[in-house]
Amino acid sequence: MRAQATATSDSSFGGFFEDIWTRDKLTGDWWGLRNDLAEFGVGIDLRLSQYYQNVASGGVNQNGEYGGTMDYRLNADAHKLGLWDGLAFNVHARTRFGQDVNADAGALALQNAGMLMPLPGDYHGTDVTGLTFSQTFALFEGRLGNITAGKLDVIDLVTGFFPHIGYGQEGFWNVNSLVSAMPWFGSVQGLSLYGGMALTINEKYKTAESGVIFAGTENVSDSWSSLSDSFEDGVFLAGFHRFFWELDEKMGYFMVFAGGSTKDQASNDPHDFVNIPGPGIQSTEEKKPWDVALYLYQDFWQAEGNPDRKATLFIGGTVGPDNPQFAQYNLFGSVEAFGLIPSRPHDRMGVAGWWNSLSDNFKDLVSPVVDLRNTWGTEVYYNFEVTPWAHLSADLQLVENERERDDIAVIPGVRLVVDF
Repeated sequence: MRAQATATSDSSFGGFFEDIWTRDKLTGDWWGLRNDLAEFGVGIDLRLSQYYQNVASGGVNQNGEYGGTMDYRLNADAHKLGLWDGLAFNVHARTRFGQDVNADAGALALQNAGMLMPLPGDYHGTDVTGLTFSQTFALFEGRLGNITAGKLDVIDLVTGFFPHIGYGQEGFWNVNSLVSAMPWFGSVQGLSLYGGMALTINEKYKTAESGVIFAGTENVSDSWSSLSDSFEDGVFLAGFHRFFWELDEKMGYFMVFAGGSTKDQASNDPHDFVNIPGPGIQSTEEKKPWDVALYLYQDFWQAEGNPDRKATLFIGGTVGPDNPQFAQYNLFGSVEAFGLIPSRPHDRMGVAGWWNSLSDNFKDLVSPVVDLRNTWGTEVYYNFEVTPWAHLSADLQLVENERERDDIAVIPGVRLVVDF
């Protein structure tokens, strides 16, 4: 394990730079303030993520863009603050700047998860995307209980379930490489949602084992709409359970995740559309979306004496109805290695592939405008630790997008992440 940064005994300006290449954060311990805050249960993390991607060939447009995000995190432990045990307060704000090539590769290519928040596209600004209170308590031997409520950052939520995937800042860039996502866009209609969850946590593996989630259906990643407005049109509900095991003393699990929305959505069946005088062409039917996802994870290699140096297999898929959702099912798989090279214990690398099936109803519905097809892609990356606080990644993606007339997009990229 990497040694934690400690306060330097030299409080001079020159002393601030003595361990700059070995400490965990670029700005160090702030002359002891960071450690003092941690003793009182207050953690502050600042991260700058910069991306350059280029649609070198294929896709919708050949174009290169630079952009990035600044993440601000504040975590407070109420017990260390002298309140009560198990209570925590968490804030996550993000600033988005620059541009991305998400639209240039294809509307459903999703090749840069890190640039989705607070909003994708040409959005520039700073917003609080997550603000939650949580209470953890002893449940029974080997299990903890947790209740969380507030403004849920969906990417934080996903990476909480699957800690190894990162935020599009450590490992894979493409959303499809990280998790089985595409069919869920019909049910989860927002990047931040008001809601809550109740979980059990396996103490041995320090991972959520089972639970339920509820959330509103209105996106609040860039706003503070009222709770009543967020739940006015319906509720997203989901439940999951993870079955753990050990294979040759290496952790693995099988996970079932199922959910759906009570919000009525317009049917995408072309037969349900009629031309109504005044409003024009409209759907006469409404449906409720739902999905079932299955995941399999296994550590299959681990260095002796260092559990952080390992190789992992992660596969999954989602299935849902072809109406009203535009994507019906998905399959993906990835292999990642952490510290594969003994002399580079904090590097990581990976290769992934995925396939998304669009709804036949949706294809038929939009066929007068554009001919659609199923999408697939593959990605390979290498994340190089320059210093403990700076990581440089090279990434290459091949994506066949949803438009039949477009060639396969070739998308190289470079990412630099700096922890302050």
